[in-house]
Amino acid sequence: MQFPQIIDIETAVSHIKQACDESNGGRLPFFFLVGGGLSYPSVPLASEIIEQCKEIAKKYKRNSEPVRDMLIDKYEHWLKQAYPQSKQRQTYLRNLIEKKPISPANFRLAHLLLDKKITNLVVTTNFDDFLSRALMLFGKQPIICDHPKTVNRIDPEQNDDLQIVHVHGTYWFYDCCNLRGEIETRAQASPHTTQTMASLLDRILSSHSPLVIGYGGWEDDVFMTALKRRLQSPLPYNLYWFCYRRSEIDALPDELKFNPQVYFVSPPMPQPDPDASDIAYQGGKIQKLAPAAMQAKSLSDKEKEPLTLSAKDVLDRLIQTFALEAPELTKDPLGFFAEHLHRSLRHGSNEDDKSDIYLIGSVIDKIKRAKALEEKAVQIVETELENIRDAFRSLKYREVIKLSSGIYKDNLTDTHLRELMDFIWTAALELGDNSNEELDGYDLVIKIGDRLNTREPALLENVAKALVNKGVTLGSLNRSEEAIAVYDDVVKRFGNAKEPALLERVAKALFNKGFTLGSL
Repeated sequence: MQFPQIIDIETAVSHIKQACDESNGGRLPFFFLVGGGLSYPSVPLASEIIEQCKEIAKKYKRNSEPVRDMLIDKYEHWLKQAYPQSKQRQTYLRNLIEKKPISPANFRLAHLLLDKKITNLVVTTNFDDFLSRALMLFGKQPIICDHPKTVNRIDPEQNDDLQIVHVHGTYWFYDCCNLRGEIETRAQASPHTTQTMASLLDRILSSHSPLVIGYGGWEDDVFMTALKRRLQSPLPYNLYWFCYRRSEIDALPDELKFNPQVYFVSPPMPQPDPDASDIAYQGGKIQKLAPAAMQAKSLSDKEKEPLTLSAKDVLDRLIQTFALEAPELTKDPLGFFAEHLHRSLRHGSNEDDKSDIYLIGSVIDKIKRAKALEEKAVQIVETELENIRDAFRSLKYREVIKLSSGIYKDNLTDTHLRELMDFIWTAALELGDNSNEELDGYDLVIKIGDRLNTREPALLENVAKALVNKGVTLGSLNRSEEAIAVYDDVVKRFGNAKEPALLERVAKALFNKGFTLGSL
């Protein structure tokens, strides 16, 4: 019996890093193939679009169900029921996408593309412009192909320019492919011209392998059709398909699932929690849960195994592994914009230059003066905070905690403290390795919460979560007496709280204390 090759994200990223480090002749071995998962939550996923279209269709009494049960068929059916005209569908998509904020995953992908360590080429089934907008914010203008007539813009073998291919078009035009027939047409080769998306993908796949992120693999779309052709012969590099859920693998075609060069990167399987608490806040007081309810109870932030692998999670791990620096825009915004404007002037920034009709040179001078004033005004604390921000942007979580431990906190405003708490909390959770740095992170969150001295529920919950996670970590290190003292502190601080979220943490602390005492 054949089985798909399923690996974890650490193994996959290690494979990818080695292939990029050892690639011959400077050729970039991979390209990114990205789908709707990259633009979520700014743009709804296909399943959400179906529900929206159902509601619209019901208003016009169009209630017939789709004949086929595949997602693409449900999507096509309800989109046509809600919006029978091509122009209506284009307008609907435009309203979904236009002026929406760039999704976090698209920012991460743009960050990865800047240094071109993995690739300079992205193929996407998405209609949105989030990736190109993110790149332009970072100061890079990509080459965009969004129609078969523009495929000659793309050269898969050159590594200089950043290139984006929208295989189904973009939301600006009437020819964007939404329905099964439109998608299948875009996938077809032509006997009359090589200017087709199918031929472009054949060229890309001939020497590069895809890293698939946020894409479900719609049957017979242009990418899946090209990939099936390509898998008839060996790939130069393995294909890595990052799955949001492990169950997504089952819906893919056998020629993909069982190909020896295709690796599926899956989130871990759910693990039973040996310390699952049978205590919870219900009906206004702490109660003992029945066995069934106990099984359904959520695990703590520290103990809960991820059942999904989001696009942002994947891209975060790649950024960490390739040790990318933070984008220049975020490190020196005033200097970045001054240089950007300077490059835009034809003859420089001389205010007497006749070509500078909007006096952009004077704007540049103002930015430079602002930069000089800022540099003079920056205090030691702000400098230290910016180092922490930079480490956080670069996903250097251990460094975030180390730098935060040494910052001079007496000069921090409440705004600074809240920002610092968010950084440290995320860094400690991301480490999750029972290290001294993780423990230091929880201690810092608790100290900052005490310093803020507020009854704001969200901040109090952060402190309670940090205390419980600290106790769990100490227990994992066999420092039982310290763990018990931490759990007692949770009960002392929050035992009389009225907020359910805080009482849930108290219940968890009580259970963990009992378990720890029982193991002594």
